[in-house]
Amino acid sequence: MADEIFGERLYHIGKAVVDGSFHTQRADEAFFSYFGNDVTYSIRRTIDDADFPRIEQCLKEAENDGNACTVIRMKGVSGMLRWVLASVSLLEITGDSPVFSIRFSDIMSLEAQGYLRQRRLSDYRSFLGLSGDLAFEYSFGTKHIKIFMFDLCREVVLVDEELDAWQKNAIDKGYVLSRYLEPFGSLCDDIRNGTYRFDHEFESSLLNEGRIKEMYLFRGITRYDSPDSRKVIGVISAISSQHRGKDINMALEANRDSLSGLLNKRAVTSYAEEMISAKPAYTVKLVLLYIDNFSEMTGSLGHSFGDEIIYRVAQIIKREIGEHGFAGRISAEGYLIVLEDIRDEEELRGILRAIRSNTEFAFADKENELRITCSMGIAGYPDDSSDYEELFMQAEKALGIAQEKGQNRYVIYDIGKHGAVAKDMGSRSAFLSNRGESSEKLDFIGQLAENLVMGRIPDLSVLLEQLRVGFDIDDICVFAGADMGLILSCGNAPCKDASYLFENNYTDRFSGDGVFVIDNVNELEGRDDNAFAKLMEQNIGGAVQYLMTENNMVKGVISFCYIGRFKKWAVTDINYCAIVGRTITALLKKQAYI
Repeated sequence: MADEIFGERLYHIGKAVVDGSFHTQRADEAFFSYFGNDVTYSIRRTIDDADFPRIEQCLKEAENDGNACTVIRMKGVSGMLRWVLASVSLLEITGDSPVFSIRFSDIMSLEAQGYLRQRRLSDYRSFLGLSGDLAFEYSFGTKHIKIFMFDLCREVVLVDEELDAWQKNAIDKGYVLSRYLEPFGSLCDDIRNGTYRFDHEFESSLLNEGRIKEMYLFRGITRYDSPDSRKVIGVISAISSQHRGKDINMALEANRDSLSGLLNKRAVTSYAEEMISAKPAYTVKLVLLYIDNFSEMTGSLGHSFGDEIIYRVAQIIKREIGEHGFAGRISAEGYLIVLEDIRDEEELRGILRAIRSNTEFAFADKENELRITCSMGIAGYPDDSSDYEELFMQAEKALGIAQEKGQNRYVIYDIGKHGAVAKDMGSRSAFLSNRGESSEKLDFIGQLAENLVMGRIPDLSVLLEQLRVGFDIDDICVFAGADMGLILSCGNAPCKDASYLFENNYTDRFSGDGVFVIDNVNELEGRDDNAFAKLMEQNIGGAVQYLMTENNMVKGVISFCYIGRFKKWAVTDINYCAIVGRTITALLKKQAYI
């Protein structure tokens, strides 16, 4: 019944964080599942054109007032327009760029859901009142602790004051005996610090203002509604002297990783193995997730901060997988996620995108806007294998590919692309049967360097074609001159136009090394609509562009393009394109083309 009454999925379409140009920064699984690929980079095209001015105005109001809401029509993967309540909150302003959180709710379900929730809340309040326990909560915003009880369905507040004042008052008035000051202090510290789970037992009269001393057991948990929203909640039980002891489920504690709050390695591995060996009739996905550069971060930021990273990432995983499965921590920075009965690959990608994007921004509020990233490898039963060990190694290999390609991404194992894995049960590592791709690219670059050193100047047209085929690039174009006219090309782009280079400060997008990476052309929508339109006209889905310069003057641009498709560029391929770009620039200068 709780799922029926309290399940947000009945009205919650999703939650996303966007910039002022409506580009998606991060979002939850529900958001990606409902809207699909159209919102991976921007939510603009899901909003009905007639309603777009209204949501634009709503963002402006939120920038000034902090919060605003409006009603708009939006289109999901079904293609049907749906009336949606968009609740907008200003998260931060970095320079001149505001960032907003938007919660999307189905209007038709909200009213009925509100009545149902109110009735069920009254039931739960009555249950808590009959138990005889008190409840407490702590707000990190107000720093207040509130202790309350329920008389039938009416809330009766006993304490509502700042935690520091409550602690000091209890000690000054002798409500806590001296021998219990240490556990009382630990309780206050755990509440103040947002410890994931805690329980403390001590004798006190702080709940009856010194009249009667009783043994109390405080049990609490820190709940994250989102990476930037948390609250401590708990219950207080009076314990008779005959029954002193902590009510802890020892079986649960034995299987839990104390730092992350997830299952420990033994438990999650055992559960996963049992599930696969039972040969279920539904799909099971194994997801290996590793926090990128974790050792380096703990070395520079300290192990305490490393512990916080582990905990926060675990909370994101728990929230986004929801009822789809379970997860556990299997190493210092590694997690194993088991997803059950995933409808299709689109639903799987929605969960993975939500985990990845929310992890990336989990610490964006910290100094220097620290960004934690993660890499994931995925393999699935029964499509990839019916053996747990082989599935694990397939996921492990996919994870390795994600890390090699530059991290902060996920790779879904595909035997056609990645080859079969061979088991090494001793070291439990997986190997691909076709490991030559990276070395072939490196050999190409090395051969180019050797030819130049030996004085063998390559024909530029031949060089571009070799590069296009060897690196699986669809089109390479070289533009130069005042009008950015085409001077060299290979491939099949339908139109050759780089006039956008000198418009809207486009060259400011290039790095100090002269490189601009476009993983998906939709990144430019709303940021540079002119360049976006020109690239879309040429059917360019993604590109690495190298800026040709001389004495800080722009001479041209080399564009390595994907036509009609896009994918995240590997860091090694970006570096290779930069090397080739610089080489081509030097050759063009030598031959007086630029």
